[in-house]
Amino acid sequence: MKKKADEYLYNEALKYLGKYPATKKKISEILEKKLRNKKTYKKVTFPENISKRELIENILQKLDDLKIINERHFIETVFHYYEQSLFSIKKIKNKLYQKGFEQSLIDEYVSKKVNENPDIELDILKKFIIRKKLSKLETDELKKKLYKQSFSENSIYKVIRD
Repeated sequence: MKKKADEYLYNEALKYLGKYPATKKKISEILEKKLRNKKTYKKVTFPENISKRELIENILQKLDDLKIINERHFIETVFHYYEQSLFSIKKIKNKLYQKGFEQSLIDEYVSKKVNENPDIELDILKKFIIRKKLSKLETDELKKKLYKQSFSENSIYKVIRD
């Protein structure tokens, strides 16, 4: 017996979220992939009055309403991980965007973190220099390495000045 499409896709989303934390964008991609799979059509009946895109949107809304997907908590965790990995703020923003977070959420969260600690990038930069043992390098060489890691010009000059 075939299942209803919304039930099947909802369960597939839950199955994925049980294993990995994810953004709405990632879940949407997973569900779209399921819809492209021919095996899905053998297992599932689709309602005639709703598009597949709407079906996915409804499932995402349901997951959000039930607080199964919590992007605000997830971005906090991922930001902390990248901060501990000693990535520059610019690199962290890029990584978060690649992960599937919305640009507005990224900007809002990073602004909040910078307001809490205006020297956050400077702190990361100092730890980066210590961990990578770059303190013995000449100024020009140090600048090059730090620019390659996407640290801001302002932070680089503050570190070099000190």
